[in-house]
Amino acid sequence: MIGGAPCSGKSTLTRSILSELGESEMIEPMKLFPCQRYNDILVVGRYPQGETFGGTDRISYGAIKQFRSFIQSQQPNYKHILIEGDRFFRSSGNSLTADLEWLLNSYDAKIYILEVSLETERQRHMNRGDNQSEKWLKTRRSLISNLKSNFLLMDSLNIRNTERNDVKSEILLDIGIQT
Repeated sequence: MIGGAPCSGKSTLTRSILSELGESEMIEPMKLFPCQRYNDILVVGRYPQGETFGGTDRISYGAIKQFRSFIQSQQPNYKHILIEGDRFFRSSGNSLTADLEWLLNSYDAKIYILEVSLETERQRHMNRGDNQSEKWLKTRRSLISNLKSNFLLMDSLNIRNTERNDVKSEILLDIGIQT
């Protein structure tokens, strides 16, 4: 699972990883969960070329409530399930933390939180010409900060600065792809 504040590089990283996996097949193994299948790797969301907000950004908010059922039904079918983006890193109350704790406790899962400097984040927002308000961006940054400081999660999170770390190679190695 790959998360982080807006413009931390989640979608860019995911597209880069997908470019190493070969041809995909578009499938919807469960209602509300459009996916791309790469042999024994399932990628949640779809990543069309040239689309800024692809991946899980296009998945219905209704899928959040179905997250556990989706993982339980699909995990036996795939060696890896790759989930990127804001959709499953957001929720209200403690349900988000509970889902992440459940994922880590129930499966051999890894959660990566991507970071960049505030200066880089702002430059990326300008470069892509988005209109996300500063108020909304602060709530996203706060959510990620709260996850990072969650006592039950903090030792299991892989926090990576995409300006300094080669996260792509690390994740590809985790899923058994040599670069």
